[in-house]
Amino acid sequence: MPIPVHKPKKEDVLKCVAKFDDLYHTDGGLPDAAVEGYHRTFSNVLGFQQPEGAETYSPVGDEAKPFITHLKPGFGLAYVSARPGQGVMTHTHDTNETFVVMEGTWKLQWEGDEGDEEVVLEEKDVISFEPGIQRRFECKTARDGAEKGVLLGVIGGDQPGGEYSPESVEKLKAAGVWPEDEAAE
Repeated sequence: MPIPVHKPKKEDVLKCVAKFDDLYHTDGGLPDAAVEGYHRTFSNVLGFQQPEGAETYSPVGDEAKPFITHLKPGFGLAYVSARPGQGVMTHTHDTNETFVVMEGTWKLQWEGDEGDEEVVLEEKDVISFEPGIQRRFECKTARDGAEKGVLLGVIGGDQPGGEYSPESVEKLKAAGVWPEDEAAE
């Protein structure tokens, strides 16, 4: 069966354009963003809002509002920028998560069958994590003359969820930034 073709108005297509300088950029929205070593900025282009659940988080947190909101493409797209030595705590998602290094070099770590593993990726390199793998990422270097490296993240689903690893939850509790369980109140 052929794909139905339509011819949209220009203004309808322009609603799907996101210029980087127009994106909402946030350094918060997730508990680990307040902890040294885990500072980064999210710029949500296309995607989703915070899912329901006390310990389940949107991959980009509750402050990174998507710029393109009227589409339900089945995936989210966001930029992550960080200074060298900064990144995210170990976590997992219920959908696929793919990264493209846009600027700098990035260390991607995951819990493998024989312990922690890692790979350092350079510009234009890609890694794709299937659901359920505990992973983290950290900027190793920025481009010459730049303060931060940049990753492009693509996450499957219209409302994917993420959860911190048990070790990350302990770090967040120790730092005093883990939200209290509402059921325990």
